[in-house]
Amino acid sequence: MNLREFFEYRKTCPICDDVLVTSFYSQKKQSIIYEDNRFVVIFKLYALKKNQINYNVGYSFGLDDNSWYVEFYHQDKKRFENDSPNFLRDRFKTLDKNLGKYKFYRHCTSCCCYNYSSQNFNLNYKLGLIEDLIVNVEYIGMLQPIESGYKVYKLFNDYSEDKSIILFGKHSSKDIARSDIGVLNKSSFSQNFYSNFNLNLIQTSLIKFSSNEETMERISKLLVFS
Repeated sequence: MNLREFFEYRKTCPICDDVLVTSFYSQKKQSIIYEDNRFVVIFKLYALKKNQINYNVGYSFGLDDNSWYVEFYHQDKKRFENDSPNFLRDRFKTLDKNLGKYKFYRHCTSCCCYNYSSQNFNLNYKLGLIEDLIVNVEYIGMLQPIESGYKVYKLFNDYSEDKSIILFGKHSSKDIARSDIGVLNKSSFSQNFYSNFNLNLIQTSLIKFSSNEETMERISKLLVFS
């Protein structure tokens, strides 16, 4: 899929219905603008040596053709309109080498209980293109109120491996469903870690999210036989 299709996979959070936010590479501070059917992410491009000036770099991606290029900005984010200096291109190459692989990340900043991200990819300098995108992983944090607090289901869908990982249990706080309390990526899963939250972990075939209520019901039935 192209970048526009990736963004349109889901526009709002299925838990709270708030509009999703896009991040590139990570959730570190960044500015995002849309112009001429392009998605531009602006980061600080810090000096490599003392007493040098900091600038800004913009990663510009075509929404429909997956093209990419970089643009450079002054400290006030005024764009270099003519050819950019060689030293800025050298700084960018150093930044790119340090960052390595990239991804697009869509997440809810309201309830923080939903996100999805693309696969990791490199920037192809020769072709000026990024590879076709896929929805690689998706996280949904769901709650069901009970007398003593909440039943919690933290569903992590790994589409690249066609499997789901479910963290489940009872908890007194609804904040346990947030993605920043636990699930952000594959490497974060550890039964020993989640036992601190009184949660259990199982792995199963892929459970695609339909609706909050229907998906929780499917998981509940699954757990009876697990």
